[in-house]
Amino acid sequence: MFDFSVIDGVYGWFNEDLLQIFGLEAWHLLFGMVFILIAGMMWMVKALIEWITVKNWLTLLSYVNCILISFLILQVIDRSAYRSPAVSLPEYFWSISLLAISTYGLVLVLIRSVSKVAKLLKRKSKKAA
Repeated sequence: MFDFSVIDGVYGWFNEDLLQIFGLEAWHLLFGMVFILIAGMMWMVKALIEWITVKNWLTLLSYVNCILISFLILQVIDRSAYRSPAVSLPEYFWSISLLAISTYGLVLVLIRSVSKVAKLLKRKSKKAA
């Protein structure tokens, strides 16, 4: 059901004889490493999210969350295409997908910048009048 090819590759890095001395298997170390990675990322990202929230950057937070959800959906599509021989994705699937995500972010930044500049100019023209 799940493709563990990456995990199997990392599993090969560990010397099983050394791990057996301590009564461990490579899967225990993999679990521990991923657990520590998530704990460390949570510790670092929490401070960043608090700062972004204080600065009221809800658009940035929304965009980052949408990127993560999009990656998840695209990864599911990619994995399902590898499983079934009837579906084959083109070679440029990821490059076009990443280009679309980046372009949307660029358009979002441009629209918000133009909007802020327009509001600033409108405010200055009201003060001048």
